[in-house]
Amino acid sequence: MAQVFPDQEGPYSGRFPRSLLFTDKNNFGPRIGIAWKPKASSHWVFRAGYGLFYNPSVYPYVYSQLVGQPPFAVGQSLLTTLSNPLTLQNGFPVDPNVTILNTYAIDPFYKIGYVQQWNFNIQTQLFKIYTLEAGYNASKGTGLDLLRAPNRAPPGVSPGSTEDNRVISDAGQFVYQSNGASSVMHGLQLRLSRRFSHGFRMVNSYTFGKSIDDASGIGGGNLVVVQDENNIRAERSLSSFDQRHRFTSEFNIEIPIGERRKFFSNASRAVLQAISGWNINGSYSLNTGTPLTARILGNISNNSGSGSNQSERPDSTGISPALPGDERTTGHFFNTQAFAIPAPGVFGNAGRYTIPGPGTNLLNLSLRKSFRLDDNNRRIEFRWLVTNVLNHPNFSGVGTVVNALNFGRVTGGGSMRQIQLHLRINF
Repeated sequence: MAQVFPDQEGPYSGRFPRSLLFTDKNNFGPRIGIAWKPKASSHWVFRAGYGLFYNPSVYPYVYSQLVGQPPFAVGQSLLTTLSNPLTLQNGFPVDPNVTILNTYAIDPFYKIGYVQQWNFNIQTQLFKIYTLEAGYNASKGTGLDLLRAPNRAPPGVSPGSTEDNRVISDAGQFVYQSNGASSVMHGLQLRLSRRFSHGFRMVNSYTFGKSIDDASGIGGGNLVVVQDENNIRAERSLSSFDQRHRFTSEFNIEIPIGERRKFFSNASRAVLQAISGWNINGSYSLNTGTPLTARILGNISNNSGSGSNQSERPDSTGISPALPGDERTTGHFFNTQAFAIPAPGVFGNAGRYTIPGPGTNLLNLSLRKSFRLDDNNRRIEFRWLVTNVLNHPNFSGVGTVVNALNFGRVTGGGSMRQIQLHLRINF
């Protein structure tokens, strides 16, 4: 972080290479997979795999951020007069007190983080038409992206003079990207599928898992600046995308009436035309929610310089923020007594993602029928779709800012039951 050119040294980032980032030469990503079947006639199959993955897409993000930083962008005010106008020949005079516009800087030794993934899966066939799978999968992230705010004033300084207490006094607040984060995830998967037979097909899946990290994001995207860069361990928590339980089901049913079906197959041609070929398709999701983080609006701790990058958290009162399901309401979704505003100049001690988020309970159904018009394969397709058949409320937003009016309240939700009719002519 400095108004520097390549191969010069800045007060925080250190010496830049001529390429602005030292070359990362170790992106070797091996992958291996194994499948074993005890006998050719066996219904059992065992699979295992391992892979090491990198994400080079971080570089476009880094380049787009560096374009607006010194030496490519600085802020300077110049007062001109008729006798001393600003011209292209003279340009802006060199001013040692020029304001640095940095909002972003990066560790010149930055290296792309990597994720190791491994899994083990067992599959067997049941009753000829069912397939049962059970699997364990895990991942471990190393050197993942981490954003810091190193130009904050130290905690505990006088609330009225945060600008003068910055580490680099002539620079505004900026974020500093490094690769110091890590993650770990373990999960169990169960899957039962029924191949299409006798007019019925289904796929059911259940996942139980847990993910922990100290920064949830890749390449700077969706990342929040750490609260206290001198205490990265305080960022260790559930991941923003952690979803403990997830169940999904998809199915297709051919209604057994009409031509070449179990019922009314001998009806008249006109009746068969009307009752044959009806299908029901459906999907059902039942999931626990992803966790939420309690935050503070503005610079309550008075130690961030200008703004807080949405990273300042409140104090924990020792009370669990989770409420029993029958006590949750739209106006009181979690226990707001679990958090309190910390003293000025002090970071809050509440962790990241400690609030259970809203889950999902969603059933969608559709009824479909295709009518043949003539021998030229012209058809009319009719579909009746019903989303959220159970009319179950699925909340999508909860207020988590402690000193905001909507703290603890539901702020958004998914659509309630909707019915749609579609008529399509194919010719």
